Amino acid sequence: MGLIECTSDASFWRGYEYFKENRVRNLSKINDTQYQADVVGTMQEPYKVSIDMVHPRKSKCNCPHADGRRIICKHMMAVYFSANPRDAQRVFDRAASCDTEEDEWEDQLFDRVCNYIQRMKKSELQQTLVEILFEGPDWQFERFLREHDLDE
Repeated sequence: MGLIECTSDASFWRGYEYFKENRVRNLSKINDTQYQADVVGTMQEPYKVSIDMVHPRKSKCNCPHADGRRIICKHMMAVYFSANPRDAQRVFDRAASCDTEEDEWEDQLFDRVCNYIQRMKKSELQQTLVEILFEGPDWQFERFLREHDLDE
C-alpha cells in the first residue's frame, strides 16, 4: 500500500491544496522512494516532513496530528504531490472523477427512493415511518419528537 491508500480523504484533499498553494519548501530526494521537505502550515515554523513511498508508515511529520503516530497527514501528502507533480494531476483527476460518479449515483438513488415513496399508500408510509422511528437510532427518534413538539 502506498501513501495515497494509507491517508484519509481529508488529509488527501488538504495535502493536494497545500501542494497547489506551494507550501512545500526545501524538497530534497533522499533516494528513489524517500523525500524530505519543510511544509508551511498553520504554525509559525514550517513542519519537518519525511516520506517513504515504499513504507508509508515510516513517514514522519512533526505536526500535532502526526507527530509520534503512524498516520499519513496532509503535510506528508503535500510532499508526495510535490515530489510527483505529474502523478498529482492524474491522481486528482481520478479522485475527482470518482466523486462525480458518486454524486451521480446518489442523485439517481434519491430519485428512485422519491419515486418509490410517491407510489406508496398512506398506510404503508405511516407504518414505514413508525418502524424507522422506533427501530432506528435514538437520535433520530429524539429529533422527530423535538421537531414536532412531542417531547413534552
